[in-house]
Amino acid sequence: MRHALEYVNHMLRLYASNCGKQGNFQKEIDRRNFQTVEKVLNDLPEWDRNVIIEVFRRNGPIEYTVQEVSKKFGVDLDVVWTVLSKTSRKIAKERELI
Repeated sequence: MRHALEYVNHMLRLYASNCGKQGNFQKEIDRRNFQTVEKVLNDLPEWDRNVIIEVFRRNGPIEYTVQEVSKKFGVDLDVVWTVLSKTSRKIAKERELI
């Protein structure tokens, strides 16, 4: 399960760095991962989607980026972690990683 969630983090970073652009990926797997993340994020409330994209658009360890984003949005760390956790699980299930 841990490896699946690490892979989902990779997928989210790919999405965050390419969102708003037409996915012109050289690898089919990158295109499928992008589409999976997009599908799940499009079903989320806008606030949740913005938080996730903001976390994964930043460089650095996720613990640090979550802390920065919680300050930026004025919410407790636990709120950001909960949004990330629930969304990561949805993506992993959608991609059949778990």
